[in-house]
Amino acid sequence: MTADRIRVWLGVALLGLVMLGSFWIYEVMRRQSEDEAANAKNRSEPDYYVENFNFVRLSQSKQTNYRVTGEKLIHYPREDEFEIVQPRIVGIDQEKTPMTIRAERAIVKQKVQEKSQSKPEDQIHMQGNVLVERSKSDQGDHLTMATNSLILFPDSERMRTSEQITMTTARANITANGMEADNSTQKIRLLNKVQISIAPPSSK
Repeated sequence: MTADRIRVWLGVALLGLVMLGSFWIYEVMRRQSEDEAANAKNRSEPDYYVENFNFVRLSQSKQTNYRVTGEKLIHYPREDEFEIVQPRIVGIDQEKTPMTIRAERAIVKQKVQEKSQSKPEDQIHMQGNVLVERSKSDQGDHLTMATNSLILFPDSERMRTSEQITMTTARANITANGMEADNSTQKIRLLNKVQISIAPPSSK
């Protein structure tokens, strides 16, 4: 074998080693990135949080907007869920009637499909000393409702709970176990053990 052929084969061998080395480095980096992504998805501790946040969103009907605030917004990558500390949600409908919902904490679940035929939508699970307050309007009197937990469906403007609720208006006090409400149609359905106390009209 001549010296020229030796130099050519050495060049080819070196080129092959460089290519193999580059491929090995690529594989190591790719596997490391996949491992980091898997670990981030599987770990239960939060990956980021925001303090004193404030954001606005529209319902799917574009008729109601919601302003959501809280002391802290925490994201958990394993479940891809958000926890809100001291949440406060203010909804303004097309009649410009505000409704405020407060709680000790909330869990935001994204695009949950409850039934096989239903459309996925976001859920906000309000927990601990939940208080709903709706201002007086042409649709009805001032109303407050207290319960221990409440699930909100902001896309379809619905809410529900299986817990005991206490609802108070200007003239009535209502208690029940379980409630379903549709803000877009202004309808409330009380489920079980409903008790209503109505004050007599005041004489003028």
